[in-house]
Amino acid sequence: MRTTFDVIDALTGYQPAAAIAAACRVGLFDVLGPGPRTPDEVAAAAGLAPKPTAALLAALTALGLLADGNVPTPLARRLASDGDLAPLVRKEAFFASVWTDLDPTLRTGLPRLAPWKERLRTEPEVARDFLAALAVLARETGPDLTVLPEFAPGRRVLDVGGALGSYAVPLAGAGAHVTLVDLPEVAVWARATVPDTVEVREADVLAVPACGVEPGSADTVLLSHLLHDLTDEQCATVLAEARKALAPGGSVVVIEIPGDAPGPLGPLFDLMMQIETPGRARKAVELADLLVSSGLRGVREAAYPRPVVVLIGESD
Repeated sequence: MRTTFDVIDALTGYQPAAAIAAACRVGLFDVLGPGPRTPDEVAAAAGLAPKPTAALLAALTALGLLADGNVPTPLARRLASDGDLAPLVRKEAFFASVWTDLDPTLRTGLPRLAPWKERLRTEPEVARDFLAALAVLARETGPDLTVLPEFAPGRRVLDVGGALGSYAVPLAGAGAHVTLVDLPEVAVWARATVPDTVEVREADVLAVPACGVEPGSADTVLLSHLLHDLTDEQCATVLAEARKALAPGGSVVVIEIPGDAPGPLGPLFDLMMQIETPGRARKAVELADLLVSSGLRGVREAAYPRPVVVLIGESD
């Protein structure tokens, strides 16, 4: 049974995130060296006020990011401005501002953010940070798809909406022939990110046949964390075009965090999708129903631990 203290913990849950984000913005992790430094020395190096800097350093130590003497842990070094976790911090700081203003979505049922294609044009740096953060999340927490026979060496894989190659790169590295398809703005970034072993094509997969490739040219179509951005009608369109891209006997593989993921994660993820997109986080059975409704057969769930769900359906 929940107590008042549980509610208080939830209400103050923003504080650790705000402390880490602020430390990144002011360059705190950039000035911390391998040896001990006093709070005054750190404040001077970063051009900050000594008193709040000392409090922030103490908080970061309590959070396990700094050792005694304000020495950064290996994880903290990844939070420096050139660290691989920096885009993830910027992404979550951006979305925190959206989460603190949920009222319009609750009153109107409309997302708080502009459509993704518009954001690519008007906020390209924020959009690219978002995609870079997704690549970090896929690498750190995503499923290893290379163990599935659908992605075996030599298989022709179409990664629909593959962004910066979160899954395309490891699949190509394992021997699959991967084609990544995404919007033109994203494709430019992807070409600068992925190795030459990944072919990158430009297409709006909601508006072109066979998701932008030749019909029947793919053995496996990957839809990774895409369906939650879309309405039911758009999901049906993408799945129908994915089937056209498949060779006979090919497979569609869907990766999602379902709306019925364990604990509060699923419902909160569903709420987040409705704040950010016209889509929603569907329950695992709803995702399976989408695949069945699209005409795929033998729909099954691969053996990966929740919260992620990996569904596989086969074409005729």
